[in-house]
Amino acid sequence: MGKVTDYIERAFEDDGKTSLTSPKALLLGISKVYGALGRAKRVVYEKGLLETKRLPARVVAIGNLTAGGTGKTPMTLFAARWYREQGAKVVIVSRGYGGSLSKSGAVVSDGDVVFLSPFEAGDEPVMMAEQLPGVPVVIGSDRYAAGMEACDRFKPDVVLLDDGYQHLRLGRDLNILLADGKRPFGNGHVLPRGPLREPLAALSQADAVVLTRAEAGDTASFSSHLPSSFADEMKSLPVLSSTHRLSLSDGEGSPMTPDALGPAFLFSGIAKNHAFEEGARSLGVQVAGSHFFDDHHPYTETEVLGLEAEARASGANVLLTTDKDRVKVRSMATMSLATVSVSIDFNEDFDGITALLATQI
Repeated sequence: MGKVTDYIERAFEDDGKTSLTSPKALLLGISKVYGALGRAKRVVYEKGLLETKRLPARVVAIGNLTAGGTGKTPMTLFAARWYREQGAKVVIVSRGYGGSLSKSGAVVSDGDVVFLSPFEAGDEPVMMAEQLPGVPVVIGSDRYAAGMEACDRFKPDVVLLDDGYQHLRLGRDLNILLADGKRPFGNGHVLPRGPLREPLAALSQADAVVLTRAEAGDTASFSSHLPSSFADEMKSLPVLSSTHRLSLSDGEGSPMTPDALGPAFLFSGIAKNHAFEEGARSLGVQVAGSHFFDDHHPYTETEVLGLEAEARASGANVLLTTDKDRVKVRSMATMSLATVSVSIDFNEDFDGITALLATQI
């Protein structure tokens, strides 16, 4: 499957036309079917043929249209902290991807105690629970059932629906869509010919777009990534700019410098491993070696021992990874662990994003 996955990922970067004789033609055919199913799903909910259920709390959905990392977790952490600072009671509801209890649903944290492991709840819910004291986290592939559990148990003012843009069964009061500042919709094709989870028409359901890893001019050029007719319809859509701030932390979460870290061996299992490595180098980390896995990789003890052997052979005395990978391997690692942590900054658009969040309290 490795070669197939690599080919599909390269197809994501191909903006050109698809030749009928190219293997990408098959991918494009599948994309057309997948896109049609995505459109049909939204239509049946919009026409009321399938019921959209409501929670007894305000629901803020944070999601994206593309596969892969656009910074949903840092955005969710930002929103949760902001609501908590305003005195609102907030709960996070997540699918719990990769966790053994995702289908049945479970309470990951009550805001004080984290009850589940990453293997039960998924890596991101546990990471968020640990970083958000006072904010309960609930998982479940049925986000409505998980949301009702959260409301019954914790009586929140606001439910943050993590990665919930496509979960139409649960009604929401605010839809925040995240997109990469440079290539917000990739090559414009739906999976597997491109990175879109559903056709671009779904953008019309967003209340605002947050561009992540954005630079000057990205918000102004956002409409250039849309078909001209559709761009006219989206002129009133708020587009906000954000950047990712990186920092080094030791195994206990305390800040550290590259000099204190020393030569490090990098490993991660996220959507954009290359971005993790680039971020580490931008912080001044001396990279002795690296080993990367697929997103949400379920590490085994044998793999962790292998990573440590690779690290020692490279001359490193510390393993450097992401926050969500760290929660999965820390019980198995014998070497020192450090992380590159990611947070989101809105800079000049801080007032814009907080005004948007404030509409729900």
